[in-house]
Amino acid sequence: MQVNLSRPKANPSELIEQVPNSTHSVELPDAVSFSQLEPVALELSDDPVVLRRQVERQARYQALLRRLTMAIQNAKELTEVVEIAAEGIAQVLEADRAMILRMKYWDPRHSVRSQERIPKARVIIDAQWVRGSDSNVIDLTEARDRNQHPPASQSFWVADCGLCQYAMTGSSQPLIFHNAQQFTDTLTNPATELLSEQEMPALLMVPLESKNKVLGFLTVQHRSSHMWRIEEVELAELMAAQLSSAIIQTETLRQVESLVEERTAQLQQSLELQAKLYEITRKQIEKLREMNQRMDEFLSTLSHELRTPLTSMMMAIRMLRQATLTPDKQERYLNILEEQCAQETSLVNDLLALQELETKQVAMQVQQVNLQQMVEGLSISFDQRWGMKGLTLKVDAPPEAIVLSTDQSSVQRILLELMTNAGKYSDPSNAIELKLKPIANRSVEVTITNIGPGISAEELPQIFEKFRRAQGMTQQAVPGTGLGLALVKSLVQHLNGTIEAISEPIDDSAIYLTTFIVTLPINLETVKS
Repeated sequence: MQVNLSRPKANPSELIEQVPNSTHSVELPDAVSFSQLEPVALELSDDPVVLRRQVERQARYQALLRRLTMAIQNAKELTEVVEIAAEGIAQVLEADRAMILRMKYWDPRHSVRSQERIPKARVIIDAQWVRGSDSNVIDLTEARDRNQHPPASQSFWVADCGLCQYAMTGSSQPLIFHNAQQFTDTLTNPATELLSEQEMPALLMVPLESKNKVLGFLTVQHRSSHMWRIEEVELAELMAAQLSSAIIQTETLRQVESLVEERTAQLQQSLELQAKLYEITRKQIEKLREMNQRMDEFLSTLSHELRTPLTSMMMAIRMLRQATLTPDKQERYLNILEEQCAQETSLVNDLLALQELETKQVAMQVQQVNLQQMVEGLSISFDQRWGMKGLTLKVDAPPEAIVLSTDQSSVQRILLELMTNAGKYSDPSNAIELKLKPIANRSVEVTITNIGPGISAEELPQIFEKFRRAQGMTQQAVPGTGLGLALVKSLVQHLNGTIEAISEPIDDSAIYLTTFIVTLPINLETVKS
């Protein structure tokens, strides 16, 4: 829509007239706007009846201003303040309708009055009082709460109202229309239906402003022609000033509250972040302490495991140096020396193997591995090693051969370590069960179960960590460095498999059934591709 911004033929403020009061009246000079008028003292009528009416009218004006002032000072909600203003001014001026219009700008920078542009803004009815309606004051609060932009019946665009265009591009003077003809003479474009002269030809429209920023308008209308008195306009101006202050006060308070909420939220986030950082730091410190403790335990265990074989080796070497040593004793000391040297070598190899796995420096040699044959070979060495403890190995495997395409040395080391661990922590004269179970031609499940001292629920999640041993094992002189299960887990992961451990008491006794379940892929190359 093309908006014509040409100025009208006459300023409506020049059309203000003073209604005669009895025999005395005030004449306004021609072509003078209302804001430029010098204060004029109204002469009081000699007629007691007219005089009483004048005094009563002024009393009503003062009472309304006082009521509005108290509502603002008592920090009433803005919706209540504007409703008091709309109802009060309509009643004291005996008008047919009064409205408080608020501006909602598309761009807040355009809220300053300018003669060069019409801002893209929507005029919203904040409060409306209509004579003859059921409740007179029409409550628009619920509609405002439901809609960010009220419906067309409660709002309109500035560009759709010639009266609002005129008010936005002109001065801050009140717009005063006594009759319908003045609308035609003044406006180039018609006013919106709500403010047009068709239903209510007399209109008083006072801007709500703050520092040349148009906040809205206070409008008062009559259904018939009406000559607006100077004191009526002054009352409307005073109320507009109070409403402007209330709007600015409310907006400032809302901005302050919003800023406080924002700063509070930021502070809360900062405190939460600091708490999280503190918790992370605390956990890291606890983890470092735990690692240091575990390292100390490892060094203590490693020192014991290294010194014990070395002590036996040194003793054997000293005995072998004796010239009178019999051949049988020489053979026995040589066996001790060989056995302890093998134990020392195994410990060093475990450390080196674990380091290589962690740094991914291990090269795999994929080949066909018959799992049953491998278990059969390991069971012979198991019987030789654990026969003195009365342990037996019970193997449960399907008759069909289980052939894996994998790294043979890694699978053999996994089974050997788990069988050694089961023999070490089994009660004497018990059977250790080893079960092989193929799963859908994709993987094989190896289960090794033993009966003996178990693993507590607290220790179970950490048993695959380096240097970790169950409590009391070192004190009970159970040999070990805490590297075996860590090595097993690294090897299983190296083969793209999984491992888990379960340890549960048997019939609520101190004897536990401990099970290690290893799942390995049938074809390692297929998994890696």
